[in-house]
Amino acid sequence: MKESENISINLIPQEYIAGSQEYSVSLNVTNISGKPISDLQVFNTLCAGRELSINDDLDATNLTELEDKKRKLIRELERGVESAYARKRRKKITFAEALAFTLVETIDVYASLFSKKKTQPTTPYWAEEALKIDEWEDVERLEEEVISFEPEESFLPKAYLINKDKLKRVMDRLEKVQGREFSKGISLPVGSTITFPFSYRAPHLLKSKKMDVSFKATYKLDDDVVHTRTATTRVTLLPSAFAVPTGGMIGAVVGFIIKQTLISGNADAIINWAVLSGSVALGLVISLLASRKPETTKAITVEDFTGGLIIGVLAGLYSETILNKIQSLL
Repeated sequence: MKESENISINLIPQEYIAGSQEYSVSLNVTNISGKPISDLQVFNTLCAGRELSINDDLDATNLTELEDKKRKLIRELERGVESAYARKRRKKITFAEALAFTLVETIDVYASLFSKKKTQPTTPYWAEEALKIDEWEDVERLEEEVISFEPEESFLPKAYLINKDKLKRVMDRLEKVQGREFSKGISLPVGSTITFPFSYRAPHLLKSKKMDVSFKATYKLDDDVVHTRTATTRVTLLPSAFAVPTGGMIGAVVGFIIKQTLISGNADAIINWAVLSGSVALGLVISLLASRKPETTKAITVEDFTGGLIIGVLAGLYSETILNKIQSLL
C-alpha cells in the first residue's frame, strides 16, 4: 500500500475576520489504511502569524480516556513551562530588549483598542520548539532548566510536579494496555477521523493578504517506521482592526493641511490645534462608521488603511459641511 493511501488529510481554513486578532485552521485526518494508526502527531511547518495554541480543543471522539488525559496533561505541563520561561526571561533582559518589548507591546495594546479579542503573550519563535514536550526526558529536563528557577512561594512548580506525577501514572497504564512507551501522539482506529484545530495570532496588516499555511502529519503503522504526510492551504487575512481608523485619523490631518494651505490660500496661518483635533476626531468617527463589518450591510464601506485614509482626507477637507449636514439631520 502506498503511503499516500494510509491517511486522508482535509484542511479547513477559516478566513480571518476584521475586528479579531486571531484566525484558525482545522485539519481533519482520516485513517484509510485498513490498519490502526499509532503515534499520530500533527505539526505546523509554515504559518501566517504566531501560533497561539496546539490541539487545545482537539476532537476527542476517537480518543480513549487515557489518551485524552495524557494529551491534556502534556499541554498543561507545556503551558507551565511557557509561563515560567516568560517570567525568567523578563528578569534578565537588557535595556535594548526591554525597549524593543515596550515598542511591540505598545503596538499590540493600540491594536487591541479596536479588536474584539485582546492580545496574548507568546513565546519567542526561536524557543517554541525547545519548550515542547515530545519525550519523557523533556519533562524532566524542562523541570530542571526552567521550572526549578521559580520562587519558592510560587504554586507553578508544585502544579508542575502534580501534573508530572499524574502523567507518569497515565503513561504506566497506557504501557500496560497498549504495550508502548511514552509517546505524545495518539492512536486512530481504522476508518476514524480526528480534527486538529490550530489558532494563530494574525500579523498586523494594513491591507488584505493571502498567505500559505502548511502542516506535517507523522504516524506509525504495524512497524516502527515513521510515515509522513504534508498538507498546505492558503488563507486570506483581512486588514487588522486598527487599519481603517488609523488611516482615517492620518487622512484627517492630511485633509486639514490641504484645506489650510491650498484651499484657504493661507500657507503661513498658525495651526489651530483645536480645529485639527476636531478634524482627527471626525476622521476617526467616520472611519469607524464606514469600516467593514461582516454582520452588517452599508452603502459605503472601507476595509483597509488606504480606504480609511481617503475617508479621513474627505473628513478633514469638508469637516464644516459634514458637521452642518449632521446637525440638520439631528
